[in-house]
Amino acid sequence: MKVPYSGISNQLGSEEVAMVLKAMQQDTLSRGAMNAEFEQRLAAYLGARHVQATSSCTSALYLAAQVLGLKEGDVVITTPQTFWVTTWPLQARNCQIRFADIDANSLNLDPTTVEALVTERTKSIWVVHHGGQAVDMDPIMEIARRYSLTVVEDCAHAPGATYKGQKVGTIGHIGCFSFHSLKNMTTGEGGAFVTNDDHYAEKARHLGTIHVWGQTQERADKTIGPYPKPDYYEDWHVRSSFEKDYIGNAYEVGHNYRLNEISAALGIAQLQKLDQLNERRRYIAGRLDEGLANVPGISLQIEKSYAYHIYHLYTIFYHPEIVGAPKDDFIRYLEQEEGIAIVIRYFPIHLLSEFRALGYTYGLCPVAEKTYFEHQIQLPIYTHLTEAQIDHMTGAVRRAVNRLFSRRRPTW
Repeated sequence: MKVPYSGISNQLGSEEVAMVLKAMQQDTLSRGAMNAEFEQRLAAYLGARHVQATSSCTSALYLAAQVLGLKEGDVVITTPQTFWVTTWPLQARNCQIRFADIDANSLNLDPTTVEALVTERTKSIWVVHHGGQAVDMDPIMEIARRYSLTVVEDCAHAPGATYKGQKVGTIGHIGCFSFHSLKNMTTGEGGAFVTNDDHYAEKARHLGTIHVWGQTQERADKTIGPYPKPDYYEDWHVRSSFEKDYIGNAYEVGHNYRLNEISAALGIAQLQKLDQLNERRRYIAGRLDEGLANVPGISLQIEKSYAYHIYHLYTIFYHPEIVGAPKDDFIRYLEQEEGIAIVIRYFPIHLLSEFRALGYTYGLCPVAEKTYFEHQIQLPIYTHLTEAQIDHMTGAVRRAVNRLFSRRRPTW
């Protein structure tokens, strides 16, 4: 491949090596100083009250669903244009998922399709900032306010992206981030749970660190059988067992969603580079836009006026009705003749086998479906693309269109 699909978003350097080495020299590799520093730095960067580092964005989303108390029968509205993991925490809690449609250019949830899906059982709206560009959040938040709904932002693609100058992940009630190897900044694997709500933050700390959450009351008899609480040595696992009981015997069990210290150290170094890394992606996207302007049958993604797009994905739209050949032929040429690895993010998740098994059908989200099957393509983008690779991609797209055009009309 002349332009492969890279498994890492940016090439790591001496700063990352130094921070990881520092973490390895600590007395602990779990729940140590690196996690605390990473959380503080990320909170300051985002302008958030609370950040909890997690083992992945998936775990942050599971934590969000549990913190919000979503349960069987609750309705959650979300987008079909996302990685399927966005919906897994909702499926795990037996929520009913309703898919709104998307904007055909940004590929983000279209706010105008949301309100009609709200019912008396609707509890939450989960948005995804697709490809690094913010969802239009004002109308989403207005719908949430009007119907007393919570809003979760899946920011897996968007660390550092903004909406009207505000960092995404801090606009809704909870934000969930990914620092997977492919993301704009990486901790290898990792994520973050972000909120400005003190109650959600406290609950998340318990449920994300193998603790238990529930309302308690003081015990009148502070003994366990014949044994009183020890005066000197107390096993940490005892916690408050001598002093408290759960009211109504009701509680929730937490999970181990913690980020390890080595990953946190890597995150500290990467976070200091994040703005620079995002600017590099914006530069590459600009070069690609310039090289692909005015190609017949190709249209480009437009940066919305309210958004600072950080281009986790670089999207173009192919128009088979203009070129005269299906999208699959276009992709085949780019991969086999030009050596460019193509991805399409994402297959509409309501059409996956597991959703079809639940009764979801084709036709539910017509914009998302038509866009995916006919138009949407992502070209490789990562910070270590070379100028030659960028030029090769723009030339290859032009050659592909020219080749497909020539089947039915003179070349242009």
